Amino acid sequence: MTSYLITTTDRSRWPNSGHLVFIGTFCLPDDPDSLLDQYTYEIANTEVAPVDKSHYFQLSKLLHSTLSRQLALALNQCHQIDESERYWSIITGVWLRSFIDLVVSRAVVLANIKKQHNEIVFVSIDHNKIVRAARSFSEFNEFTKSPNWNSLVISDVWGHCTTVETSTVQIFEQPLDTPPKTSTASRTKYVLTATYLPRLKEALLNLMLGSWPHRINIVQSPNVECDEIRRKELNFALKSNDEFENMLIEFVRSYLPTAYFEGFNKLKFSISQMNYPESPKAIFTSNRHLYDDVFNVWVAEATSRGTCLILGQHGGSYGITKYPTFAERHEIAVADKYITWGWNSKGPTIPGVVLTKVGTQITSLKKKSKIIFVADHLWAAPRSIWGDIDESSPYLTHVTEVLQLISPICQQHLHVRLHHGQKNTGHSLLEQWKNQIPQLHVDAGDSQFSSLMQESKLVVVAHNSTTFPETFALGIPTIITWKPSWTEIRDEAKPIFEKLAEVGIFHADPKTLAAHLSQIYDDVDGWWESKEVTEARQFFCAHFSRTSKRPLSLLRRIITQQQLPKSSEVS
Repeated sequence: MTSYLITTTDRSRWPNSGHLVFIGTFCLPDDPDSLLDQYTYEIANTEVAPVDKSHYFQLSKLLHSTLSRQLALALNQCHQIDESERYWSIITGVWLRSFIDLVVSRAVVLANIKKQHNEIVFVSIDHNKIVRAARSFSEFNEFTKSPNWNSLVISDVWGHCTTVETSTVQIFEQPLDTPPKTSTASRTKYVLTATYLPRLKEALLNLMLGSWPHRINIVQSPNVECDEIRRKELNFALKSNDEFENMLIEFVRSYLPTAYFEGFNKLKFSISQMNYPESPKAIFTSNRHLYDDVFNVWVAEATSRGTCLILGQHGGSYGITKYPTFAERHEIAVADKYITWGWNSKGPTIPGVVLTKVGTQITSLKKKSKIIFVADHLWAAPRSIWGDIDESSPYLTHVTEVLQLISPICQQHLHVRLHHGQKNTGHSLLEQWKNQIPQLHVDAGDSQFSSLMQESKLVVVAHNSTTFPETFALGIPTIITWKPSWTEIRDEAKPIFEKLAEVGIFHADPKTLAAHLSQIYDDVDGWWESKEVTEARQFFCAHFSRTSKRPLSLLRRIITQQQLPKSSEVS
């Protein structure tokens, strides 16, 4: 029987019969069993061994090092300007890292499928129906969740390469070529936007810096269509005998968002609509650089004139996961200062505080009874083999086992909180939860999480997320669970998580978690406030969930380059 590799949801492209190998759950119909009248089918095994995952992660980083310089040169030439690689990296870098991660991951998966299935027939979307190049980075993010766009990328990779090995492994990542800064002595203004501080605290910090707080206009990226003929002018100087490197060059030329090429002049012209100072002393943001292309061009222009760029950590997993996200890698590469939630490493990192919870207080939870169980969102088409959790992974099995093993009294007070992003990244998990454990209360992610925390005596977090550093910072009793195969811990964080495991905060085994939860439920606070647990969570907080007696003063000193406070000022 002929086997077909299905990469599209468009059933008009499928064969009339045969054995279907789905590259991911994003291609499956809502009722997969309906296929059995016409086909046999399976989900392709896309699992990658840890040693291979590490190799290809390093390969992706090194390919970025090469292509970042090449893209900067090509864009300078086309736009007839002479800007540094850092200038272009501030504008295009977060897209380029994300895109290379995605392409390398797709290539690895396809190479493994070719080894598993000889002479398999490839089935993809009609290329004429899908646009490759997004108009902006925000639209690119939406494309990564689209079954049709993913089918197009997979089809392009399938048709261009047979191997993922490349000579680029011999290249070492180097610092960006940043020109010398001009003096900022005469500049007095600071720009704070999307800092992740609560709005009132951000306004107070503005005043402490001598700047008047004001809302910044969000200007949409220009709506410019892709010009495939003009894109041939993008001249990449790299000449390689390596098939994979050459493929990536062609892909960058084809998939580069139009805001960076066809619409770049309009993008620069849009800066004036934001009403920003031309060259402030410093810019501080924690996530605007991840969605606002106009803002990024303004930042690139300002930093080229000597403005200090300060970025802040905007969520969990930073400093913890073995494979830093494309956002973490980008931010550390382009920032002059990088304010973390406590951790420190080479480069511009400075230990700060949990920005999202500055000034937040939780009322006593001693008389509460609810247990909040926070689940991750799963990806039908994961963006990388080292980042997102695949829908076909054993994640749901692990979590379901935990929920089934805990005592009836715990189940009675359990409130399962689904990730709001699940609506866009994969199939609904709501019905699966209700079918497997009907008595559970399941929240699809629509209610305010802060309200849920106020009603709970304990939070269980089933992924490496923003949630548990925030609950630690607020002193909320917390248990963490995940399998190392989903999230590997970087070496610097391993001793901290080993300590958390010793006192029952971290669990990789559903059975030990369920037993521990049932054991402490009647006296959660007695466990949480015990000497050994207190020491373990303080150990964690010192690195990943820092708080401060005077957080705004600490941030002001970091931003203004004053001497940092003594450790006694930070708890």
